[in-house]
Amino acid sequence: MENKEPVVESPETQNDLPEVERLKGEVEFLKAELEASKNKFLRLYADFENYKKRMAQELEAAQRNGKFDAVRALLGTMDDLERALGFASVKPEDLIPGVRSVLENFTRNLKSLGVEAVPGVGSEFDPRYHEAIGAAEGEEGKVMHVYQQGFKYGDLLVRPARVVVGSGAKPEEAESPKPSTESN
Repeated sequence: MENKEPVVESPETQNDLPEVERLKGEVEFLKAELEASKNKFLRLYADFENYKKRMAQELEAAQRNGKFDAVRALLGTMDDLERALGFASVKPEDLIPGVRSVLENFTRNLKSLGVEAVPGVGSEFDPRYHEAIGAAEGEEGKVMHVYQQGFKYGDLLVRPARVVVGSGAKPEEAESPKPSTESN
């Protein structure tokens, strides 16, 4: 026969049951809070990834538009050069004014794109903008001659100017003949 004794819980065990139930409820609450935080993180991560993709596309579009604007500005110069070559075969002497006009238009187009010439002859030599390729007689530290024009775009140096800089040396004066002290 089976002996069935009723299980009698001690007063200590009865006190632990509400504590266990409370802890189970707290664990469930924390699980739900963790799940909500995880979902929020995943949404934010997805939003950030989309933002990065959108910014990369916008940067690419801005670069493409910038190049497009530059090409559009330079196409006029190509047209002018083609016209100048057409006139050169008819009257070669008319080529010089035409080329001068093309150069002026090209300079104007560069300026419209924000490109400026680096200061040249007569300006102070500045190693940030000038590349010294020689020295010549003249005022020390001043640009005496420009072999290749330099250009800057805003604060960026596109190409330094290749220049000759004054050395401060003056030409030696030719010695004049001294009067003879010999007497005849």
